[in-house]
Amino acid sequence: MLLKKEAKRLGVFIFYDKEGIVDDYILYLLKSLKEAVEDIIIVSNCSLKESEKEKFKVFTDKIKIRENIGLDAGAFKDTFMEYQEYFKTFDELILMNDTFYGPFIPFKKIFADMANKDIDFWGLTANYKSPDGFGYLPDHVIPNHIQTFFLALRKNVLESDAFNSYWKNYNIKKMNTFEKVVTKHEIYFTHYLEQAGFKWDIYTDLSSYRSQNIEENYNYYAYASYDLIKNCHCPFIKRKNFVFERSDALYLSNGEDNKKSLEYIKNNTDYDVNMIYKNLTRLYKPMELYYGLSLNYIVKEEAKSSKTCAVLLFLEEEKYSEMYLQFLKNTDIKPIYVFTNKKSIKEKLEQEKIKIEKIEEFSFQNYEYLCILKDTNIPSSKINLIYETHINEIFQNALANQKYLNGVLSIFEDNPYIDMLVLPESMHNDYFGKFAEKQKIVANENCLFIKSSLFDKKKVVQKNYINTSVENSKGLVGKVFNENQISNILMNQEYALQKTYQILGNCNGYMNHLSGLLYVERHKKHLYMNPNLKIRIYRFIKKIIYKWF
Repeated sequence: MLLKKEAKRLGVFIFYDKEGIVDDYILYLLKSLKEAVEDIIIVSNCSLKESEKEKFKVFTDKIKIRENIGLDAGAFKDTFMEYQEYFKTFDELILMNDTFYGPFIPFKKIFADMANKDIDFWGLTANYKSPDGFGYLPDHVIPNHIQTFFLALRKNVLESDAFNSYWKNYNIKKMNTFEKVVTKHEIYFTHYLEQAGFKWDIYTDLSSYRSQNIEENYNYYAYASYDLIKNCHCPFIKRKNFVFERSDALYLSNGEDNKKSLEYIKNNTDYDVNMIYKNLTRLYKPMELYYGLSLNYIVKEEAKSSKTCAVLLFLEEEKYSEMYLQFLKNTDIKPIYVFTNKKSIKEKLEQEKIKIEKIEEFSFQNYEYLCILKDTNIPSSKINLIYETHINEIFQNALANQKYLNGVLSIFEDNPYIDMLVLPESMHNDYFGKFAEKQKIVANENCLFIKSSLFDKKKVVQKNYINTSVENSKGLVGKVFNENQISNILMNQEYALQKTYQILGNCNGYMNHLSGLLYVERHKKHLYMNPNLKIRIYRFIKKIIYKWF
């Protein structure tokens, strides 16, 4: 069906936020939609404060608030039952949700481009026939289908018996899980309309990705967003891309796709990527975003910095005080403030005419950033070399010289949503064991760069101050490396990875085995067996659960 030149369009927007907050990226999305449609219905699957509801009223007076029963499809079913006759007064209905950032191409242009196509319904992207890795579907094959976070339906579909009977018979109570909505609605709906004689297409050009060999097809927007946005007219990036388990990303790529996508969007479109960061940092933990955004930085020395920073050095271990004293005598970094409660350390510092500060009198508001260095978290070994090596790594990766510190500050300047920068953890002795700690960014516990506005001088004296600051951050947390240290860090990590792989045994070289292993370790901690067998049992259990429950 070709649309007439002055086609009337209706937008149905499904919204859900666990805190009921309408972020700026939502307003941008709706603004672009409003420019291209005659009317909008907003369905919120969560309660809204009046202040948040007012944000929606700018775009429409049709705001429906309901419980999140049946997810997006349940919201549309309820909306269909209320507005089905109203739907038929439009030439095209746009059904979309809030799970993507964009559009990087205005909806008005997208709709105009698609209006020239003789089709009955369309979307932005599609999944093409591919293997059903987890056994949700009877024939173990995912069929061709439009991904329903954005779906456009034309008048002949809206008026058809097939469309209307589908939604009248859609059972929200039975379709009450994400897996069921995806496999029994999203994957099925395109096929259902095809069987009723309707034709479909998508806006993003996936011709270079689609393969006749189903083993080569996958969810393209999840793993190739950079190329899709840059070269294939893809007007969005999905939010969940940024919080995938990193092993899932590494199954198909090297994991830097999100970072490259954001850089491209920032430099080549009118879209303000700060809207993305604002939403992500509110919803997700620092560790999830650290991996999702690849927040590792190699510091480049800078002659000057427009930012101000003070170094706060807390000394309590007399055994290693000489190393810190030598650092203070030789460094060109200024200012450095020294704090200690140890009488013996005070005497050494006074001999060298180094001033000792009191934390309660320190005016940290005079600086935009602080570098906090503490001499705690010493391994149990009595061998001095272990901690001395650790200290030297701190100096090199945090305070090599003033130009290096300026380079660290430039990272903050270029990335305003970064609240903290940490250092890589040492790879020797007991420090290596910290790589196995769960749900945290593996970082050096002795040093931290932080925005001064987030500094708490009452808590800084606590031994675990750096750890808790990172874990409780409401912004992004990145990690900095000295380019002179990278070679040795990579060597140690490569050695550790190789030995770990040998202990795990043969996983046939596929990164997707890691996803299965991670699931089993989280949910079946006492199941000890060969890694490949673990994964097969995990998938078998998922099949049983889906079939019977």
